[in-house]
Amino acid sequence: MKVAIFIFPDVETLDFCGPLEVFSAANISHEADFFEVFTFAETTAPVRSINGLNVIPDYDIHTVPQPDILIIPGGNGTRQLIENEAVMGILGKLYEGTEYTFSVCSGARIPAVLGWLNGKTFTTHHLVFDDVQKLAPKAVAEPNNRFTDNGKILTSAGVAAGIDLSFYLLEKIKGKAIATATARYMEYPLTHSRS
Repeated sequence: MKVAIFIFPDVETLDFCGPLEVFSAANISHEADFFEVFTFAETTAPVRSINGLNVIPDYDIHTVPQPDILIIPGGNGTRQLIENEAVMGILGKLYEGTEYTFSVCSGARIPAVLGWLNGKTFTTHHLVFDDVQKLAPKAVAEPNNRFTDNGKILTSAGVAAGIDLSFYLLEKIKGKAIATATARYMEYPLTHSRS
């Protein structure tokens, strides 16, 4: 399965590095090629995260392969991103071809604006709920949950919660044994609880 992680200026580092680690570690810990994990951005120029990490995307928005799983992290950069019609249009087209798409933290602003959360449950960073609700008035907030699962569209709470959602989705796709072994490889305390 192709796992595409969208990155942008002022992205929150752990929002995208956490899920990247989970899906990559599933491959490494099982000596398998379950997932092809890559990043993409508006261009292939280095992207500076909110924490100062510079990342070189694997693809730009015009060359990124159609993913099976699309991951949209958060960060202060989402405020500007939702005003970028060209990028939002591409994300909308990619979403149509995905099996699963999930947001992390304030990345929920993007599916909110694109209408993916209408009538769906969502969670996000505790400081961003009001903002997302204004962007998607028909969405149903679940502030006590670390992640939500609406089938194709999933959301997670802030920062580290993206790791929990990644493990949840890994188990959903590959089963409990692989998820548990991957968590052990990462020495991560695996939880199956959404709250």
